[in-house]
Amino acid sequence: MVVVPAGRFRMGSEPDERERDVDEGPARTVSFAQPFAIGAYEVTRAQYAAFARATGRRDAPACMTWTGARLEPVAGRSWRDPGIPQQDDHPVVCVSWRDASAYAAWLAQRTGRPYRLPSEAEWEYAARGGSTTAHAFGGTEAEACAYGNVGDRSARQAVPGWRTADCHDGVGLGTAPVGRYRANGFGLYDTVGNVWEWVADCYRPGYEGAPTDGSAWGDAGECNAALDRGGGFSALFAGHLRAANRSRAPSPDNPAYSLGFRVALDLGSPRR
Repeated sequence: MVVVPAGRFRMGSEPDERERDVDEGPARTVSFAQPFAIGAYEVTRAQYAAFARATGRRDAPACMTWTGARLEPVAGRSWRDPGIPQQDDHPVVCVSWRDASAYAAWLAQRTGRPYRLPSEAEWEYAARGGSTTAHAFGGTEAEACAYGNVGDRSARQAVPGWRTADCHDGVGLGTAPVGRYRANGFGLYDTVGNVWEWVADCYRPGYEGAPTDGSAWGDAGECNAALDRGGGFSALFAGHLRAANRSRAPSPDNPAYSLGFRVALDLGSPRR
């Protein structure tokens, strides 16, 4: 876990940011009165396997997978067999928002510490690592391959229709071991690329009326509208690797082969 300092940042994107989406605004200042902790790495297959064994967690009957023409549910795919090569030190994929939340709750019960999914504000603040540029690593999209396993030239060879970054990260179409690339300014790995990551909040198509204290804006499990962040290895559209980019999921129950998570931890009094 990495301790992220208290502070403030500008969340979202301004109207003049290139390749922005309308759901990234209006940009607003979010302030964290207390530090919090967040995983330096995405939760791995080995870590999730321990949870699944301990709790008897059932696998989903299908996982959203790229089949060569589109992303669609494929029966029998799960975190155990997501259809891409994986080892125990790769991020777990094909887990739903509810699976990720259950993992965090199990970890909290097991350790006696308040683990949970990060709020969207916490995720973006931590992922930016103190940066204020469109890309948390600074510079242009072509520099992303030093910081993560992204949709790159090799991914474009595998799926010619994808619009990918013009660089090479050393990995084909699929995940990489967590922590393989450079850390950001706060010491987090893979906040760009590898897998998209679930956050706690209910998805809304903009930030009008959103909290400014860093807390989650609703609960995706209750509103049945979830979102994920981070531009994983399947970042296939222009702008997916920007720090403000958001991706709405079909539902909290839908796992995908390019979607995982990391956990957060309260260090002080819980926010209300």
